[in-house]
Amino acid sequence: LRELLAALPIPLEQPVAGHAGVDLLLGLGEGEHRWTLVCEVKSNGQPRYIRTAAFQAREMAQRMSSTGSTYPVVIAPFISAESGTICRELGVGYADLAGNCRLAFGTVYIEKSVKTNPFKVKREQRSLFAPKSARMLRVMLGEPSRGWKVAELAARVGVSYGQVSKVRKYLLDREWASGNWGGVRIAKPQALLEAWKQAYTPLNKARDRYYTLLHGEELQRAIREAFLSKASQGAHGRPALLSSFSAARWLAPYARIAGEYFYADKAGADQLKTLLKLEPAAKGENITIDLASDAGVFQEDVEAAPGLHCTGLIQTYLDLAAAGERGGE
Repeated sequence: LRELLAALPIPLEQPVAGHAGVDLLLGLGEGEHRWTLVCEVKSNGQPRYIRTAAFQAREMAQRMSSTGSTYPVVIAPFISAESGTICRELGVGYADLAGNCRLAFGTVYIEKSVKTNPFKVKREQRSLFAPKSARMLRVMLGEPSRGWKVAELAARVGVSYGQVSKVRKYLLDREWASGNWGGVRIAKPQALLEAWKQAYTPLNKARDRYYTLLHGEELQRAIREAFLSKASQGAHGRPALLSSFSAARWLAPYARIAGEYFYADKAGADQLKTLLKLEPAAKGENITIDLASDAGVFQEDVEAAPGLHCTGLIQTYLDLAAAGERGGE
């Protein structure tokens, strides 16, 4: 705070004597006018904690306003743009150790922002969008208004209670979800989906390219036959699904991209090779099979047309966003 305010023609006074419930009080003098910055300090700058801190700082500043002008401020290691918006909406200033700040009181207005978080722990975000966590996110985003209990989600997607609880806490901390132990639901689906899109890595451990002489109705009949076969029924769902542009062709026809795209496991890929009469192609392929790195991709199966099964809406969206060409559109 001293560094931020040093350039102002306002003398900084010594920190004010402690006050019950306040982390830091800093006095400033402007002529005969005095300001007291009432600061709430947090070790976590996630939106959930910043919102609580902002309410605390504002309430304490209001209590102390009878003794002079006060201004509430929240301080944390890093305050993101999202957390900063919360402070602005509540009329509270903020500053962090990375260089972000917004202080607006009296004749003082200081606002600075930095893009990089030097304290960021990337492991936490990677964990949120890791394959097993992604199973939960696909289900929750598919029904964003529904409240989910830990046991329900764990049973639905086949992960442990501990895994569900970790994802639940992260979503609540970012205010992407709301609720309590009775059930949690997605509160900001667009914000969550945008963050996932930015961090997304396609769920393919290998990509195989093939060519088939089948085309038109003959090709569609062969694909339907592959989906109907017993070999295409797995423990986690149907381990051979139309994906990417092929799924979009049936769900929301927008882009004209040649060829068919699939997610499959080994059994599903073998079945596709047989029924679609596939031959390996170094280039000029018209069939692309991605061997799925997580079976969860098959859990959200959409029958977009009779006998034609696609990846779910969320998975299709993510794959298209990462596909290049007109996929993003």
